[in-house]
Amino acid sequence: MNLKRWIQDKVGIGENRDKLALLEKRIAALATLEQWALPEVLPIPPALVEQAWSETMAALELPATWASSPAGIHRSDPMFRYPFQVHGGDTLTVLREYFSTGAEAALRLHALAPKAERILDFGGGYGRVGRFLSAAFPNAKRLVSDPKLSAVDFQIKHFGALSDDQQPVDLIFAGSVFTHLPEADFHSTLNSLLGRLTRSGILVLTLHAFQSRRFSFHPYTEESALRELEDVLHEDVYGSVYCSEEFWNDALEQSSLETWSYDILPQRFGGTQLYVVVKRGIRV
Repeated sequence: MNLKRWIQDKVGIGENRDKLALLEKRIAALATLEQWALPEVLPIPPALVEQAWSETMAALELPATWASSPAGIHRSDPMFRYPFQVHGGDTLTVLREYFSTGAEAALRLHALAPKAERILDFGGGYGRVGRFLSAAFPNAKRLVSDPKLSAVDFQIKHFGALSDDQQPVDLIFAGSVFTHLPEADFHSTLNSLLGRLTRSGILVLTLHAFQSRRFSFHPYTEESALRELEDVLHEDVYGSVYCSEEFWNDALEQSSLETWSYDILPQRFGGTQLYVVVKRGIRV
């Protein structure tokens, strides 16, 4: 009997399992208490922020006008907090990745639609990309939409964005949105966004690299690893999504009565996701 108990403990199905479960809950409780004590904008050492931002400016050869882009990061931004956790607190590395991903996306959007007058940052979160849109499009009206009210409020307060007014727009960016939506929401959201575009408008979204399986939804994301953050999205509506190109083509074809074409850029959003550019017309 003692030997059986010893084996159970070693494989985590006995007393050890219970102790590990309790330890996990204690860590989660401490993380929540810590979250409550944080100010809205994370108190990252300014020297590290300046170094990461100057290196991003140099690496991407950004215009000098971009230097004044806001650098504040919200305490609940999972796009910063999760990599920060993964990298074990290597702040400079995480800041470089965070800033470069956002700035590079803004550059890409400007190259695609330099004359856009109304831009919607859909699912814009706490502004990894949104903070750079004023530099990329200084004369455009920049709208933001996100299921997290704290994220929308943060972009309005700190980045000069406007709440989505549901009117037609020239450019929509849905970065790392369709990589998380259940199948029904994938279709309805795509249809809704295409319906928002002006006649010459474009939708830029990101997808994981196409898979052989038609569609798969997994209830695991950076959100599920950071339960202490405010406005965390539930796994039922926010998971990790992979699809085939056949599924994507069918979704686009079924989205409306109009004909849409799409192109996939050679660059990758955040180094991993496909940039998919959708516009009216027949694909060549």
